[in-house]
Amino acid sequence: MQDKIIGLMDEHRRRNAFLTLAEMAALAETNTVFDPFSTLIADDAVIGEGNTFFPGVVVRCDGGTCSIGSGNTFYPSTLVIAANGGRIEIGDECSLGPGGVQIKANEPGVLLSVGNRARLVNGAEIVGSSTIGDGAQVIGAISARGVQLAAGDDFTCPDPDRRGAVLKGTGLARGTRLETGEVVNGLGDFAAASVERQLAYHPRSK
Repeated sequence: MQDKIIGLMDEHRRRNAFLTLAEMAALAETNTVFDPFSTLIADDAVIGEGNTFFPGVVVRCDGGTCSIGSGNTFYPSTLVIAANGGRIEIGDECSLGPGGVQIKANEPGVLLSVGNRARLVNGAEIVGSSTIGDGAQVIGAISARGVQLAAGDDFTCPDPDRRGAVLKGTGLARGTRLETGEVVNGLGDFAAASVERQLAYHPRSK
């Protein structure tokens, strides 16, 4: 009975272009996969080493391409989908979640890039041609579409002026462009929110 159930699960996975359970076990030799039964990884996704996949993570390439670096953490309910010719590139040591993060490149020619040590949490959704630079953050239930967040150091840097750009709050951020050390704390339409320096929220550490 157990073999039959696993065979049926693998059949469904193959039909939808996901790794089989045996292939998930092979992936777990160089990555941490807490629950291969609830984790779905596209069979043509490029995956590095040392990543951590919590239960409920889905990485799907539906006519698109997805490249994931090393040392990233994918918290429960993270969705990464590259479709219809879209491309997703995720660097190293990123934190995706917790809070149901979604990363979607679903149109021809779209490139969605997430740099090293980026942090996306609490329901963040990144859609379309966007660049989340090294150390940049999207914090909160924000639908970020076509945004450009400049690279910098990550959020642990003692000097906020050197940190990657930050979107925080809730609502829609369409076409937002931020430089290193900048932050927008929005509610609703981010176009109406002010651009501030992160120093206003996080004094320099001595």
